[in-house]
Amino acid sequence: MIYPTFKIDKPIRLISLFSGYDSQALALKYLGVPFEHYKTCEWAVKSIQALKDLHFDDDTDYSKDLTVEQVKEYLFKKGISSNYNDPMTKQQINRLGENHARTIYNNIQATHNLVNIQQVKGKDLCIKDTDKFTYLLTYSFPCQDLSLAGRGKGMSDTSTRSGMLWEVERILTECKELDTLPQILLMENVPQVHGTDNVADFNLINNEINGTRNKIIEDNKTDIFTLSLDILVFINV
Repeated sequence: MIYPTFKIDKPIRLISLFSGYDSQALALKYLGVPFEHYKTCEWAVKSIQALKDLHFDDDTDYSKDLTVEQVKEYLFKKGISSNYNDPMTKQQINRLGENHARTIYNNIQATHNLVNIQQVKGKDLCIKDTDKFTYLLTYSFPCQDLSLAGRGKGMSDTSTRSGMLWEVERILTECKELDTLPQILLMENVPQVHGTDNVADFNLINNEINGTRNKIIEDNKTDIFTLSLDILVFINV
């Protein structure tokens, strides 16, 4: 199938869900593509630090007018994680040293970080002025429950790490209700995302994220990319 040319003729605003250290932003930089690092979404403390160090030259002390108790309450409510699997408990956060807690808080602010995808609402993406900006949303969700190294739990619902993909479905449904869908979606994951055990869920989410052009690209059988352009319809089934 031959796809029509899609030309980006407006400034890019990048929204990266499951950011990690944001390899998508690195790719844009390596390609020399100008963009605004508009929103990120990463809950793991170590990854938030890497995200800040790699991409954001902002050492502002956003916590200076807050008490340490207020900072820790914020971190608890945002649902940060120390192990990439579970949010930290209030007891764990209270054991953080003051400097460490403030550093995490400042890193979240500096990286425009929405933190925990399960708490993110469509309106939090702040998509506006789409006549002036092209919004590129990436959603390279966790692969642990899909890859050969994982336990094969799959992605059928949000009880698994890979099932966090369905949070993207929820967020985009909310964006559609607000008439604020991003123009471009890009997903990268391991080939097992459309392997025998996962293909039904993969096809379902692909059909629900339904653009005028939706292309699946396989890269040397090591990565799968799904690209959706000019999203017009989002079906919630």
